[in-house]
Amino acid sequence: MSAVTDPDISPLREGRESELAAEWIYQEWARFESEATWAQNRQDIARSQVVSVSVPKFFGARVGGELAGIASIVPHDLPTRPELGPWLANVLVLPAWRRKGIGGALVKHVMAYATALGTPLYLYTFDQVDLYRRLGWQTTEQARYVDRPITIMRFPPG
Repeated sequence: MSAVTDPDISPLREGRESELAAEWIYQEWARFESEATWAQNRQDIARSQVVSVSVPKFFGARVGGELAGIASIVPHDLPTRPELGPWLANVLVLPAWRRKGIGGALVKHVMAYATALGTPLYLYTFDQVDLYRRLGWQTTEQARYVDRPITIMRFPPG
């Protein structure tokens, strides 16, 4: 499995790409969340399409024109920590494209985007602490969410 050189990463396009992203997010995470959380996610996807809106913003990674993964920066992602934000969220690479560097490229893209905005970025993860640490993230705390242990991280470390 070789890395994909230079996936095309840019804001999600209206229409089918945004619909696909919503389906993927629902299947991966939102079906386990409250309806209010899922409703917020749908609103974030819709607001992301407005060019003048900087957060939320959803990005797609395309390989040969095919959407292979997504990631976003959203104002809120962890209902138990509403004072923190914005958040790196919805990092998802389709199974056929995993382990090819697309997830890391998406994360780096959102990190650069947040840096350009001049804002720190937060995330929480159930199981990818080592990946994010390698990319420069720092653990800020351990917590629980949806009855599972999570690690909350920040970039840049502060």
